[in-house]
Amino acid sequence: MVENKVRSGQVYDQLKDFILSQQIKPGERIPEAKLATQLGLSRTPIREAVKQLANDGIVTVYPNRFAEVAVLPENWLQEVGIVRLSLDITAAHLAILYGSNYDYSMMEQLNEECHAATISGDIATRIRKNCAFHLELSRMSRNAELYEIQKKLYLKIEFVQACNYSNVETDEEQYRQHKEMIKALYERNEKQLISVLTLHIEKFHNLKSDPAINENLQALFAAVPNLK
Repeated sequence: MVENKVRSGQVYDQLKDFILSQQIKPGERIPEAKLATQLGLSRTPIREAVKQLANDGIVTVYPNRFAEVAVLPENWLQEVGIVRLSLDITAAHLAILYGSNYDYSMMEQLNEECHAATISGDIATRIRKNCAFHLELSRMSRNAELYEIQKKLYLKIEFVQACNYSNVETDEEQYRQHKEMIKALYERNEKQLISVLTLHIEKFHNLKSDPAINENLQALFAAVPNLK
C-alpha cells in the first residue's frame, strides 16, 4: 500500500510537470495509455494522478470519456489576481510579525535560483521558483490554513503563468522587485513590502485594466490602514 502511494505521488508530480512545462497544453487530452507505457505503469496510478490534478483545478475530467488540461476562463486571471493580492497582503503582514532573518534569507536563495533558471533558459523552473518565493510569505506566517489555501492557489498560478508567460515580468524587473521585497522584510517595513508586492501582482494579473476591478482594489486597499 505504501509503495502504491509513493508511485501515485511520483506519477502526480510527473504529470504535473508535463502540464506546467507545456508538454501537454491547455485543451489537449491527457494521453493515459501513452503515459502508462512511457512510465512503465498500469493506467490506475495515471488515473489517480489525473483525479488529483482535477481537484487542483488544472485538469478537467469528463466522466467515462476523457480528461484534458484545463482551459481557464478569460476573466480568471483578473479574478484570481484580487484573491491572490488579498491573501498575499495578509501573508506579508504575518511574515513581518513572525518571520526571522533566516526565513528571509531563504527567500533570497529562491530569488537567486529563479534568476539562475531564467539565465539558463529553464522557464518551468523559473516559474516554479517564483511561485515558491511568494509562497514563502505564507509558510512563515504561522497560519496553517493560510498556507494550505495558498499552496493550492499557487499551483494554479504556476499553471496560468506557464500559459501566459508573456505577462510575466522581465527577469531584471522581477529580480529587482523581489530584492526590494526582501529588503523590506529585513527592515520590517510592512508598508513598503505590500507596496512592491501590489505592483508586482497588479501587472501580471492586469488588475488596472478594468474599472470594476479597480473599484474592488480600492475597497481592498481601504481595508489596509496606511497602505494607499
